[in-house]
Amino acid sequence: MVLNIPHYLKTLSKIFNLKIKMLVVSFLFLFFTNVALASNLKVTLDGELSKAVEKNIHSYLGTLPTSDLERSAFIYSAKDNAFKALNSLGYYQADIRVVVEKDPWKLILIITLNEPTLLDNININITGAAQNDPVFIALLNDIDIHHGDKLHHGKYETVKSDLLSLALQRGYFDGSLVDSNITIKQGYHYANITITYNSGPRYRFGEVNFNDFDLKPQLLTSMIPFKKGDFYNTHDFHKLQQQLQSTQYFGNVQAVPAQKIEDKVNDNYSIPINVTLTPAKSHQFDFGVGYATDTKFRLSVGWRTPLINKYGHFQETKIEYSPKNPTGNFIYSIPLGHPTEDLLQVKVTVENDEYPDLKSKFYSAQIGRVLSKDNWNRQFYTRLHQEAWRYNLDEVEPNIDWSKEDNVQYIIPGIIWSRTIRGGSALDPSSGFRQIYNIEGAHLKAGSDNSFFRIHGRWNYITTLKPKHRLVTRAELGAIYIDRDAELAPSLRFYAGGDQSIRGFAYQSIGSTVPSSSDPENSVQVVVGGTRLMVASIEYQYYLTNKWRMALFSDGGSVANKGEFNPVYSFGTGLHYLSPVGAVKFDFAYGIDDDEKGWRVHISLGAEL
Repeated sequence: MVLNIPHYLKTLSKIFNLKIKMLVVSFLFLFFTNVALASNLKVTLDGELSKAVEKNIHSYLGTLPTSDLERSAFIYSAKDNAFKALNSLGYYQADIRVVVEKDPWKLILIITLNEPTLLDNININITGAAQNDPVFIALLNDIDIHHGDKLHHGKYETVKSDLLSLALQRGYFDGSLVDSNITIKQGYHYANITITYNSGPRYRFGEVNFNDFDLKPQLLTSMIPFKKGDFYNTHDFHKLQQQLQSTQYFGNVQAVPAQKIEDKVNDNYSIPINVTLTPAKSHQFDFGVGYATDTKFRLSVGWRTPLINKYGHFQETKIEYSPKNPTGNFIYSIPLGHPTEDLLQVKVTVENDEYPDLKSKFYSAQIGRVLSKDNWNRQFYTRLHQEAWRYNLDEVEPNIDWSKEDNVQYIIPGIIWSRTIRGGSALDPSSGFRQIYNIEGAHLKAGSDNSFFRIHGRWNYITTLKPKHRLVTRAELGAIYIDRDAELAPSLRFYAGGDQSIRGFAYQSIGSTVPSSSDPENSVQVVVGGTRLMVASIEYQYYLTNKWRMALFSDGGSVANKGEFNPVYSFGTGLHYLSPVGAVKFDFAYGIDDDEKGWRVHISLGAEL
């Protein structure tokens, strides 16, 4: 079969190919030059101009024309617009010569800047209640306009904008600019700036009015971060919204200033706040799937009831399954004051743990008070802890000094306090510091099967050395004081090794050891944890892109008993992908423990803080 293509189609094809080539050439021309080019006009700026001046001129010239009529208007107004652009940067004495060429159309602006206009007198005055406001005084002291500077209209407009914005932030709702002008004098050589702002009175917070909601009024008022009569400021106004939202009682929170109240006779000005609350869903569920080399595959199911009754009670239940440590948690919270800052909590936990050389299962019932203030979280608690475990001892001749199976019960009072400060993204912070401390203990004469005293601290620190260069460090210290190590439950002892500890070693594989058998010839060492913990890590990260970074790290430490020190360490490299739910980390670590050495791959998900 022979297909005959008409001659006009061949001609159209040639024209089409020619236009494509012209389009590519035009694109490359635009990409590699500083001129502006439209389909019917090219604009060139000629003269000793800085990038900032060129950019400002193009901005004032506006969008390039696309038709003959637009081109005529563009060329007609080009000189005036270019003068406006130069005046805004202080060049009032500039010379501009316009050259227009046809076939093709070109607009050439030949510009000589000459001397800029300098600032002479600067008068910025504030009247009204704001004239004694320390924040306004600080703003005036920090203004970036000084005698002898080149006149810059942008900085002048910024000063006006900052005054008006700060006034709204601090409750000067009747304020206005009484006078604002730039006076050019002495043949465009000098200029004066005059700005006068009258703030009027400063408003105070009035009543906070909530819509009808099935919640005790005392709980709502506890979340108001200001008192009636305090000076208005947007920080406290936004904090009110944030505190209401943080409870998760509400599906939506809308706080708006109401009509201003003016009492000129008594010089009292206030602004009430109206808050509209809508209830959250009665039950909230979430499901999760994850993987880490420490715990293998993990499935999780969460159930939360954000508001059980008008007293603000709420509960959270979470079940997580993994081959190594399936867990279940139930937490019931009762506000004692502020719904997020002062809580009575009842917590029940069931957990199975698989250590390298033993298996453990514990039940825990805890009651405590949780207090939060100034980024510090404190929890005072007492818990009933029951645990049973089984060692992987020799079946024929087990170690007679250690029971193959054991179980204990403790009543443990304790305190945990922690603080986290971070900068930047929550999933990938540019800086931050987390510190966690825990002190707890039990006594034989207070309902426990053994006496012990346990202290534990953990620190994480992040800093950005310079763009793309990040440093992550962490440290962990702990000590347990007890008479009989064999009777201390495994979950209360210290272990090391794994993704979040010393990489290059298996999860919880580092600790004191005992022989598995009374027969030295058939015995192997069984890891039973330790009473002294020391771990440290340092990691350098370099961002390859916004989503990928590489890492170099070294971990080290020791888990032993009193009077012992058995250090191990590792070094390695990693590749991290910054996903929407946190960093997915692929770390390759070389662990060194005396003569035992080897590589280990670690995969984990999550942020460092």
